[in-house]
Amino acid sequence: MTVDTDFKIQLLTLSRVVGIGAARLRVLVQHFGTAERVLAASAAELGNVEGIGESLARSIVGFSRGAEKVKASEAATKQLELAEKFQASLITLWDENYPAMLREIYDPPAYFFMRGSLTAEDEQGLAIVGTRYPTEYGKNAAKRLVEELAPHGFTIVSGLAYGIDSVAHTAAIQNRTRTIAVLGSGTDIIYTDPKGILYPKIIEQGAIISEEWMGAAPVAENFPKRNRIISALSQGTVIIESDLKGGAMITAKYAMEQNREVFAVPGSIFSKKSRGTNALIRDSGAKLVMSAEDILNELRPKLRFPSGSTATKVERALPEMTDDESKLYSFLQDEPVHIDELALQSGLDISDVLVLLFELEMKECITQLPGKFFQKR
Repeated sequence: MTVDTDFKIQLLTLSRVVGIGAARLRVLVQHFGTAERVLAASAAELGNVEGIGESLARSIVGFSRGAEKVKASEAATKQLELAEKFQASLITLWDENYPAMLREIYDPPAYFFMRGSLTAEDEQGLAIVGTRYPTEYGKNAAKRLVEELAPHGFTIVSGLAYGIDSVAHTAAIQNRTRTIAVLGSGTDIIYTDPKGILYPKIIEQGAIISEEWMGAAPVAENFPKRNRIISALSQGTVIIESDLKGGAMITAKYAMEQNREVFAVPGSIFSKKSRGTNALIRDSGAKLVMSAEDILNELRPKLRFPSGSTATKVERALPEMTDDESKLYSFLQDEPVHIDELALQSGLDISDVLVLLFELEMKECITQLPGKFFQKR
């Protein structure tokens, strides 16, 4: 169906009734056809809808007949004005461009705000989530997996939180593959990136989405339901460093409930940050991940794009380099190369190589790995 502005305003208005969450909102609109008809219905008509009891039916009628509806309608109109200001769109469950992967779960959001764009290729999503306080091991694992998965057409999905989430998004940007950030706040409230370094690139190279209203603060209760969207948009979810409790473990639980694959990167038995991931492998059937190949082996039958596909690849020309930078770059490979080997092959002094490598890293041409190894991005 074609969803117009009035439909969206009425939908947002109805969502402000106390006791109506995403599930009841969806059921009511599907039953009556539009939110406007829901708000015009009698208590008896509302009571005939499955899951809508007498008390909630009376609440809806009281809301629709009083000043609350007027205030909610004004607030809904302002939401669309704010969305336009931030170049965001309101996507509803009744829109044709609502993501198919999200639509098929048992509790899809009735609507969400989006900055950026979603494409058909995003159906090949892979979630990468983990602790907000990762070790270098965790950071390097996330970077490596994204680098290895980028050529296979995956869209990297995460929550733009501090830690593993931000590392995953950053690696996706650097590897010129699409990425989607799902927030627990309004799409205009990005507290983890106050300087605006990362999120504009995500918008350009994917999307930032949230079912919270514009201006909504990142309160704790928003994050568990946010996590169900992360897993739903993904063929599989990879957990990198998590204790036994935490947002990443909630995302893994949702992924299992949604019949999605769950993967976990193993960690040290002495680290609290690995207790959750190790337990997922031991107790919950999560696939152990040591490289991207472990993920590909499980997901390959579901992939829409073949290995080496550039369907989701975002082209980016190499930045301008000096002659020495260009010379050194020519000796770098897709596989790690040690700094001593680079000095030997280039004939440059090790001190000069260090300076050039630093410049190339600042230009996002190369990645430094542990042990003074470097490779092309």
